[in-house]
Parts: sequence; C-alpha cells; structure tokens
Amino acid sequence: MAAQAESLPKEVDNDAPDSNREISQHQRQLSQMLKKIKHDVTLLGVLSLGKDGILRSLTADRQVVDAVALSPPLIKAMLDRMPFNPQNEIDYRGVDGTNVPREQWFHPDKDLLPAPLVVSDERRREAEAMVEENKKWLKEKAEANHDPCIWSDHDLGLGKSN
Repeated sequence: MAAQAESLPKEVDNDAPDSNREISQHQRQLSQMLKKIKHDVTLLGVLSLGKDGILRSLTADRQVVDAVALSPPLIKAMLDRMPFNPQNEIDYRGVDGTNVPREQWFHPDKDLLPAPLVVSDERRREAEAMVEENKKWLKEKAEANHDPCIWSDHDLGLGKSN
C-alpha cells in the first residue's frame, strides 16, 4: 500500500485521509458501476456527473443512454479520479444522488448537462458505421480489471466514517 501512495499526485499523498481502506472500497464499488453503465455505441458521447449526484452516460446530442445515482462517498470517489478543482468541493458538498427521483435521472434539467457536441454529418456516419466494432471494444474494456487512477482528494465534508 505504501508504494501506491508514493506514486500518487502530491495533493493526495500529503493530505490523504486516514480511511484509505474505505476510499478503496468506494473506488472498487465505483469501478464496478462504471463497468456496467451503458455507453453511446458511436463513442461520440460522454460520462457526466451532474450537480444532482447522478452519473449519466450521454450521446453527443446529450440524450441519456444510462444513469446511476451516486451516494456522497461515490461522488467523492468519482471526483477524485479527476484533477483537483476547488469548485467541485463547493458544487458537490452535501449532494446525494440517491435522493433524486429516478425520472430525473433520465430526463434531467438541461442545465445539469454539458453542452451538446457539434459533430459533422460525415463524422456521425463514420461513427455509426463502427457500432459493432465499438460494442466489442466496450465489452472488452468492461471485462478488463484495472485499478483506478486517483488524481486528487476532494473534501466533501464526509468525515472519516464515510
């Protein structure tokens, strides 16, 4: 475990909470969720963590392909896989996606979604022609076992018990 800590970015190494085992548990749980989430098979979509605590798989046009509600520890786990952004600590403190009605997971307010991706008709045709190949690639990726890359240690006020 100590060898892993030495390879982490400085902000994680210096300020990592004492509950590394618990964070690892949440990271493992998040990894399992990410393996199961459905993706836009054109690979033009994105995963987006809404400020409501819902992780959504979106198409380029921002239609929801799949969604999962994240608890506060899982929100932190997701944010910690991204470079540190102090605004995230403000935006996601106290957020619990498990309290969001399921209807809103798939039909969110547009302000919760990133702007649509502008894609040329030619690029869309190319992406649609590769759907079967993309499905195979997504399946292989979901079956692979990789440790998550932790970039930061966001403080969402969860304390050591969460």
